[in-house]
Amino acid sequence: MLKVAVFNFKGGTGKSTTTINLGTALATSKRQVLLIDLDGQRTASFGLGMDGKSPTTLDWLADKKSVTPLATQVKHLSLIPGDIGMFRLTAKDDLFTPALSKLTGFDVCLMDCPPSLGVASVQAILASSRVLIPTLCEPAALKGLSEAVELIRGERADISIDVLRVRYKPRLVLTKEADDLLIEAAADLNYRLLHTTIPENIAVAESIAQQKSVIEYASKSSGARAYQSLAKECLKLWK
Repeated sequence: MLKVAVFNFKGGTGKSTTTINLGTALATSKRQVLLIDLDGQRTASFGLGMDGKSPTTLDWLADKKSVTPLATQVKHLSLIPGDIGMFRLTAKDDLFTPALSKLTGFDVCLMDCPPSLGVASVQAILASSRVLIPTLCEPAALKGLSEAVELIRGERADISIDVLRVRYKPRLVLTKEADDLLIEAAADLNYRLLHTTIPENIAVAESIAQQKSVIEYASKSSGARAYQSLAKECLKLWK
């Protein structure tokens, strides 16, 4: 099972939205996909209409009982819902590697990390095959991206990092300037800037409110098409 931590040190960069929609796009490509909501805010769980369901991530990590991921309304897509108690998670030992080893039958696992380097994010990154960082093409977001990559490299110097541009506005001069910076920084910080961009698209925001992926909510929207393209690029890149 390929394990991917979806992480950014800065909040509001589309981690949960990316987890939901990339996961759905991969599932519609007939991959068995597992989403794990590690963020105490539980946006990914809400966006799939499963906030408040159990067993949760805390049950899974505590191993108090046998945890079977829950089937979502999307075929081939399963979820371990989030838990507000993740804000208080503490651990000296590795919780994630043994917990992940018990999950079988999946091709890809996407872990939606909280926007901090707390226990959940650090252990998810340490246990992952690679990291996916969604980012906005804005000065503050790019500063956060650099910090996120440096922090990740401090934990795992060799891990593969993919950077995804979200809420992308190609006509803005600011976006073009940000693209140049991202391309230049890719060599210095040793990350891959994904070719696919996710455009600013109202359907993506609306779909979360409707507790669906954008692919289910508005399959012909630019957002849905972009996430389907992203899934194709990831499948090729991640093998």
